[in-house]
Amino acid sequence: MSTETESRELKVLNIKRSNIKGRLTKFKNFIDNLKTLESISDVELTELAMKLSRIEALFIEFEELQNQIEFLNISNQEIELTTRDVFEQDFDHYISLAQNMIKTYSTSKSANCEIHSSSSNHSNNSCQHNDNYETLGFKLPIIKIPSFDGTYFKWLEFKETFSSLVHENSKIKNIHKFHYLNSYLEGEAARVISNLEVSDQNYSQAWQLLCERFDNKRQLINNHLKSLFNFEYVRETDKSLRFITDHITKNLRALSTLGLPTDKWDVLIIYIVTAKLDSATSFKWEEHRNNLSDIPTLSDFFTFLRKRADILEIVHRNKQDKHNKITYINSTAPNNKMQTKSFVVTSKDTVYNSNKTFECAHCKGNHRLYECYSFKAKSPEDRNSIVASLKLCKNCLRSGHVADNCKLPGSCRSCKKRHNSLLHIIKECENSSNSVPPDQSVVMSVLSSTEVLLCTAKVLVSNPITNKSITVRALLDCGSQSSFITESVQQKLNLTPQPSNVNILGIGNAQVNLNTKRCILQLQSINSSFNVTMTCLVLPIISSNLPKISFDYKDINLPKLELADPSFNEPSSIDMLIGADLFWDLIGSEQRRLGDQTKTPNLRSSKLGWLVAGPLPNLSKNSTPNNLSICNFCLKDDNFPNNLSIDQHENYNFEEALSRFWELESFPHNNPLTQEEKLCEQHFLSTTTRLSDGRFCVSLPLRDDRDCLGDSYQLAKKRFLNLEARFKRQPELKRAYSDFIREYAELGHLNESKIPKTINSFFLPHHPVIREKSESTKLRVVFDASARSTSVFIFKNVIISNLSIKVDKSKSFRFKEHYLIWNSFNERIPET
Repeated sequence: MSTETESRELKVLNIKRSNIKGRLTKFKNFIDNLKTLESISDVELTELAMKLSRIEALFIEFEELQNQIEFLNISNQEIELTTRDVFEQDFDHYISLAQNMIKTYSTSKSANCEIHSSSSNHSNNSCQHNDNYETLGFKLPIIKIPSFDGTYFKWLEFKETFSSLVHENSKIKNIHKFHYLNSYLEGEAARVISNLEVSDQNYSQAWQLLCERFDNKRQLINNHLKSLFNFEYVRETDKSLRFITDHITKNLRALSTLGLPTDKWDVLIIYIVTAKLDSATSFKWEEHRNNLSDIPTLSDFFTFLRKRADILEIVHRNKQDKHNKITYINSTAPNNKMQTKSFVVTSKDTVYNSNKTFECAHCKGNHRLYECYSFKAKSPEDRNSIVASLKLCKNCLRSGHVADNCKLPGSCRSCKKRHNSLLHIIKECENSSNSVPPDQSVVMSVLSSTEVLLCTAKVLVSNPITNKSITVRALLDCGSQSSFITESVQQKLNLTPQPSNVNILGIGNAQVNLNTKRCILQLQSINSSFNVTMTCLVLPIISSNLPKISFDYKDINLPKLELADPSFNEPSSIDMLIGADLFWDLIGSEQRRLGDQTKTPNLRSSKLGWLVAGPLPNLSKNSTPNNLSICNFCLKDDNFPNNLSIDQHENYNFEEALSRFWELESFPHNNPLTQEEKLCEQHFLSTTTRLSDGRFCVSLPLRDDRDCLGDSYQLAKKRFLNLEARFKRQPELKRAYSDFIREYAELGHLNESKIPKTINSFFLPHHPVIREKSESTKLRVVFDASARSTSVFIFKNVIISNLSIKVDKSKSFRFKEHYLIWNSFNERIPET
């Protein structure tokens, strides 16, 4: 199965799981509405009982879907386990509420019946009269009959219940039995009798058709055996242990009803279940089994599982009680002392302060003002005007006080004055500086009397994973080594950013000190079929609005062509910058000049449409002249360290660097060995031996605290089973992997090992790493020494890792003196 198919299947499973969660939410809302009522009528109680019977079947559906999702979504196991636990807690909570409501109402109704009976002169009490009426009338007895959807292992329960309550009840007419039968059939079972008309005569035929279709002893036995033996691995939780106990008991009871000697299967069932228990429970069972004098029975095994579940439930409840205390630090407390407050959670509907929403004073969005993209896109002058008009604090950008009374520490990162960095206005003298504040893009401003158009285009960008797409305005800049998008575009497309260790240098060697991120997206032309997948760096703002003035098409005599940016004459924000990594792949060869003069705009063909760029010397009277010139030059610097300033880059001392190079090439001083290095050297000298075939053998340098390692077998086995499942989907991978293991065995690097009984054994999972572009080794097998055991420790924790190999550099210098050399490499190196 390909990755795309797995992703599609996982998406479908998530949708089904969301539907189940939605049904549970509706059931919760129904219960909440009943709790607000002063009294519950019989109709509402009956409706609650019917909803409860249907909602109880949701848990099995959720378990099946969740198991499939966890199998496919291995990379997010922690998230999926949390989702499972949250659903189980909500399910148990609301099921318990519904059962308590029914129980409470039934007790109250019984008491009322007894009072009515004592005061009545009739020989029969009212409760008995009501029961007789319900039996003889058109209402079914208040006993839940399970619905049947055609699943074989549900047939026996449905058949026995429906037969005793409806089918064999002589007081119910056949026409009514037919209606009842239809109301409890779903899916495949309902289709069996869908062609029969509901009548008194057809009921017997309908019931016979169902029995012929589903009362198949062979099919029933096969399905119950499949359900009995093919269950998932049991987790170390009380719910999992109780579920497996009920699951096995239910299937064994059904098989016994079908005539199989299940009373003699105790040893077989215990063996199958213990093989799928978690390591801790399996260990506890073996201890308990050793204390038994006779061979344990299935009853002994179930008693052990129930006691184990009780213990786990108590431990889980204690952990929940600890999590209900919330500790936080009050940063505004005097003397910066820590203050701790404790909250007691009394309901699952409690809303914590972490879910508090904020309202932006500028755009009314759900964020702070300093996070507002609309606010940050404006000039510093406009930001100051907005803050002043809204009467906000210039330091924290909040209302209710001024900057002098603001308790928030800090100052402007550029001028160190008492105002927010977003409100810093760049003065004329600051434009010549080599350093640019982190919140500013690499833009240089100079005085100019001529407006110059830069190449802009409207393009379609999309998320390659979710296929979500939006239209953005892009600036084409051949002076930039990288392409960029704004944080707004990244968030709208839900792109997953990756950290990028890249410095951004602008004109004048100005540096932007940002923690840059990169994203992968797909770019597509609106006017042609051109599309490409590209990598872009992410910045808060790329440039100011372009062009700086608005003008009319008539000013440049523009012909009717398919423009890349139809609104190039209107000032608008820049969402994307396309650098030289893609620029020259877009530009065409055809060029037109708009006019006979030298200083007139040019039209240039491209795969995005016709681009308009160049000077605008003759503007109409309605146009406002501009005195700002924009230069979006960017240089990607991967060589210099991030912590060096521009001055350090310019004054880089190459003589010192050359001196350090020769120091590295010189013979090292004999530094004294540490205690751990001495231990490694002593271990090497005492354990190194030479085998009969000429190879050297040395044991691993293990620490003395190796007993801290827990059970690693279960994880290694699970990873191996997952690998086998992957082989079924990828036969080519299986063939290459098998060839590697076979060659490994032929070289004498491995042999078959039984499961050791000693606790000092550790199993390393292994997995393939595929490199399609490699010409020599396309498949590498990696032995994962970082896999955690049940004690959270990994194998690398018990290996002395400070062992360094002392290289004799005299041999390296002697090696450089030869004119010809032989070069070779190791064919097999175990990788961990």
